[in-house]
Amino acid sequence: MSAPAPTPQEREARIAELRARRRARMRWLALRGALGVGLLATAAALLLVWLLTTVAGRDALLAQIVARLPAGASLTWRAAEGPASGPLTLRGVRFAHGGTEFVAEEVMLDPALRPLLGRTLRLDALRVRNARLTLPESEEPFELPRWPESLPAIEPPLSLQADDVRIDGLRVYRLARPLIAIRRLRGGLDARRGRLHVEHLRIDSDRGRFALHGDYVPADDYRMDFVATAVLPAAPPRTPPRLGMIARGDAARLDVGLGGALPGPLRATLTLRPGRAPDAPRWSLKARTDAFDPALFDPTAEPAPTPWRARVSAQGEGGRARVQGEAAQGELAFVLHPSQLALERQRLDVAPLRLGVLGGEATLRGWADFRDPARRRFRFAVNARGLRWQGREQPVAVVADADFGFAGTLERWAAIGNARLQRGRDRASVRFDGRGDTARVALRSLRADTRGGTLVGHGELAWSPRLAWTFDANLAGFDPGYFAPDWPGALAGRVSTRGERFDDGRLRVDADVPELRGRLRGRALEARGRLAMRPAKGAGHDYEGELALRMGDSRVDARGLYARTLDVDARFSPLRLADLLPQAGGEVRGTLRLQGARDAPDVRAELAGSALAWNAWRAERVQARGHLPWRGDGGALRVDAAGVRAGLPFESLMLDARGAVENLRLSAEAQGEAGALALEGVLRRDRARWQGTLGALRLAPPKGARWRLEAPAAFAWRGAGVSLARACLASSAGGRVCAQADWPRRGVDVEGAGLPLALAEPWLPEREDGGAWHLRGEAAFEARLVPVRGGWRGEARLTSNDGGVRLGERARRELLAYRELRLDVDATPQRVQATLAAALDDGRIDARLATGWDAYAPLSGEVSARTDAITWIELFSPDIVDPQGRLDARLQLAGTPAQPRLGGFARLSAFTAELPALGLVLREGEVRLDAAPDGNARIAGRVRSGEGVLRVDGTLGGQGEAPLQLELRGENVLLADTRQVRAIATPDVQVRYRPGEPLEVRGRVGVPSARLDLERLDEGVATSPDVVVLDPVKPRARAGAGLDLDLVLALGEDVRMDGFGLEGEVTGELRVRQRPGREIVGHGRLEVDGRYTAYGQKLDITRGVLVWSGGPVADPLLDIRAEREVGEVTAGIRVTGRASAPQAEVWSDPASSQSEALAYLALGRPLASLTGEEGRQLDAASAALTAGGSLLASQIGARIGLDDAGVMQSRALGGQVFGVGKYLSPKLYVGYGVSLLGTGQVLTLKYLLRRGFEIEIESSTVENRASINWRKER
Repeated sequence: MSAPAPTPQEREARIAELRARRRARMRWLALRGALGVGLLATAAALLLVWLLTTVAGRDALLAQIVARLPAGASLTWRAAEGPASGPLTLRGVRFAHGGTEFVAEEVMLDPALRPLLGRTLRLDALRVRNARLTLPESEEPFELPRWPESLPAIEPPLSLQADDVRIDGLRVYRLARPLIAIRRLRGGLDARRGRLHVEHLRIDSDRGRFALHGDYVPADDYRMDFVATAVLPAAPPRTPPRLGMIARGDAARLDVGLGGALPGPLRATLTLRPGRAPDAPRWSLKARTDAFDPALFDPTAEPAPTPWRARVSAQGEGGRARVQGEAAQGELAFVLHPSQLALERQRLDVAPLRLGVLGGEATLRGWADFRDPARRRFRFAVNARGLRWQGREQPVAVVADADFGFAGTLERWAAIGNARLQRGRDRASVRFDGRGDTARVALRSLRADTRGGTLVGHGELAWSPRLAWTFDANLAGFDPGYFAPDWPGALAGRVSTRGERFDDGRLRVDADVPELRGRLRGRALEARGRLAMRPAKGAGHDYEGELALRMGDSRVDARGLYARTLDVDARFSPLRLADLLPQAGGEVRGTLRLQGARDAPDVRAELAGSALAWNAWRAERVQARGHLPWRGDGGALRVDAAGVRAGLPFESLMLDARGAVENLRLSAEAQGEAGALALEGVLRRDRARWQGTLGALRLAPPKGARWRLEAPAAFAWRGAGVSLARACLASSAGGRVCAQADWPRRGVDVEGAGLPLALAEPWLPEREDGGAWHLRGEAAFEARLVPVRGGWRGEARLTSNDGGVRLGERARRELLAYRELRLDVDATPQRVQATLAAALDDGRIDARLATGWDAYAPLSGEVSARTDAITWIELFSPDIVDPQGRLDARLQLAGTPAQPRLGGFARLSAFTAELPALGLVLREGEVRLDAAPDGNARIAGRVRSGEGVLRVDGTLGGQGEAPLQLELRGENVLLADTRQVRAIATPDVQVRYRPGEPLEVRGRVGVPSARLDLERLDEGVATSPDVVVLDPVKPRARAGAGLDLDLVLALGEDVRMDGFGLEGEVTGELRVRQRPGREIVGHGRLEVDGRYTAYGQKLDITRGVLVWSGGPVADPLLDIRAEREVGEVTAGIRVTGRASAPQAEVWSDPASSQSEALAYLALGRPLASLTGEEGRQLDAASAALTAGGSLLASQIGARIGLDDAGVMQSRALGGQVFGVGKYLSPKLYVGYGVSLLGTGQVLTLKYLLRRGFEIEIESSTVENRASINWRKER
């Protein structure tokens, strides 16, 4: 029976009950889930805290990191300190993976944990100490650069932020080769995928000091904005090279600037702009340097004697470029003519590259294709034409044409070539054939054919895995003069060499010449020899060899061993240096024997040399005879030399050594232009210590005081240690200098006391007037040199309480006086600094200077001075007397010693001075110099002379066309105010000066007013009664400064001349032009107007013209006409022609004879009416007529170097002559004259005897005369 159906109420109740149970079950499940999640979260948090904050957790975390390293990678450490949350310190760390190995003594990390959630490793601090990183060889195939893909990518596996990175000691190697040793690194970085930010990264390493700051974002079209600097190491005292780079932009628009000193200034710019194609930007590169020394990149290399000068420019679009440039070092020069290059899609095309070298041109054409890494191909051809080289002794140059080809792949390539050489009419050829790969090249054949001879050789050169070579050659009449022009000849024989370089850098070399004969440099030759070089036990090399040489008149036989023992035996019978070396001469004859331990050999020599010469070295005579053992006694070795020039010239040298090297008695003497030196001493060895005594030392410079050693001084050395007991040198003029040393413990000390400043007088520059300097005062100094961390440091101090400078002992005033002078110098192998301080009369001077030891070192300095004592200005000109004023200056120095730059200011105010020779008093003078930071300085000044003001304006510096440029302008400036001359001028003159070039003067000088008293100009200065003139003295010739003059002299309407009966005016313009090394020429015209009076007669100058048309300024064209009226007769004189050969014509109107016209002109009467006395006066009248010409002639003569020029008296011609004369020596005088009346010519000789007597001889077209004259000065 079925159950009754539930009612609706029962059904609803059942549903409600089931719902209630389900809600209860869900609440339970939710509560249980929450409890489980909470428990799991708590457990995870506890686990994380355990891992990060406990030692056990740290070890577990590090173990998991090691377990998850890539296959083949390992990470170990010796000890760990601190939790994983940081700071965590690991000691003895080693990580290795794929050939990369990192080892560090200590690594400390302080990570920030939260950034790890964003896959960023942030380190608040990173410390690494004493680490080594070894990198493997790159396995990526060679690839030509591509833009911009060749730029480095930034793809770290995890973003890295390190705010404070500190590395102390990190060495980086590639395999076993050291790349860089970082001593100290500081900075920060932020590296993410495609982005890198470097925060003030600074590196101090053995490769230099580097700094980098900025951003590099490859992900944003390679955007970059950074600054990088580098200071590379250099061996003292060279200045370290410096480089700086700035880069801003992206791959399509980029500006890069590079600058520095290598050692001279380097400037380079690279500019990129969008091109026609997105992947082909337009670009331009320019670089220039005036002094580049590649040896600066190797601190151990010797500096080049002459730096390179270079300039290069390139423009292009994408990988296509047009390049040109030039480079030169001394006489060697290269010119890169405009050339075409293309680098696109891993293919390089050269079409072509043209290089000018050795007077000819070499052209490179070809291509290199690296698109297939498995088959990297290339093909190049070099064609050279017209190359020339020449020796010093051979006047005929060698001219060469050559063709070379290189083709194949990097794994298998060939090189072939041939060259054709011509020397005069002789010809030669060279051919070679080589095959190579990535490790070596085999020279299958090398053949050189010269006139009548050949050279045939073959060999091999390997560079991987290490350097090794072999070469064998057979010679049959071969002439090396085609390749070394100073060594022509015909040689026959065999030559071979073999060698290799080991991993430690040492070499094994064998060179063998079993036979060589023929002729060389015109001399018969027979030679054989060998040389073997092997790595020695420990370090260095051992050498063994022998040589037998017969060349010309020379014969040399030598054998030697340089190993643990030394055994060298050489015989010269004789050796003529001219046989062996071009530009050499002289002869050496004798024997030399060195035998014993490598570092303690016995010496036996019997050598004599005469007339020795090589380049600039000279020795007229050298002799070395004797035997000097290393140990024992009884040895005697003497060296004598004469006529030696080896840096310093010596007339004689002598060295006498007796005993043995370990028990030596030594004396030496030297005499020459540098002075005389003599010393005596003894030297002994006590085990590893050498000690001795300097018994005597005498030094006599060529001028000035003599010096001598006051007492014997002991000295010693052991290894690098040197000691010297206190030794003092005393001066014959007073004062002493003492020195003592204990190096390297306490250093070297030198001091001087009571040193008269007069010791420097003989060494000062010679004064222009030939007078002597006179220095007052004493000085003292002390200097100390001490070792500092493998280098040294020097300190020096010079003091002087007071002193002064006078122009001679009798001078009343001192041009310069000082008090409390002090000079301090501080020096290291890299830098030198100096300070100077002194009190002046009513003022003070202070100076500071810091620079390096070479011409390219940075220079900084400052000079400040203030004083009212400016008497020292008289040193610049003997015409300036009693200068007064105030000088205030504060100048800064910058740049380099080779190119200093001036900054700051200097001012001379309230300046007054007298110029007695010109009768001038300069007053109200003001001069100011203001220097800009670029090194150029502005000069502005003014000074009043008379009623006018002369203004000076210009620049001083090295940045313009000329370092010194001045403009002088003024109006109504008084130039002279004496009884002889008073002149007022209006100058407008430009002056330019550059060292090593002539002084350039341009402009115009107007003379509106002037007065010249000709008679007083002719008087000169009277001789004082207490002065006795003995003989004419010819002043010493001095080399004048070069002058480039272009000046216009304009005479105004108020220029007058008075004297010798002449009253006249001069007007016109004269342009004076002088070029260096040439005489002065003129262009222009001067006119003279006035009246001439003589013997009561007045002549009117109706025409007076002097014309210059490009000829010598001392030789103008003359057109002068003067006349007078006597009743109805007009008489006159006309002078035409050049001043060097004037033509005088006397005339009258109505016409008459020359004598009649001269009588009217001079005496105002006809010739027939003259008395005898009046006739004799006629000649005197002619002299009066030419007095003005005589004055002009004398001035012109003095300008061109004559002692006399003008109107003179001749006894042989019986009247006046126009002549010139000059002293050929202080006692011999020669003169030549032409009669003013046209009656003949005369030659005069005078010779001055003693006590006022002289012999005079006149030879003329009329008669010859001889006389003995006597004169006495009163």
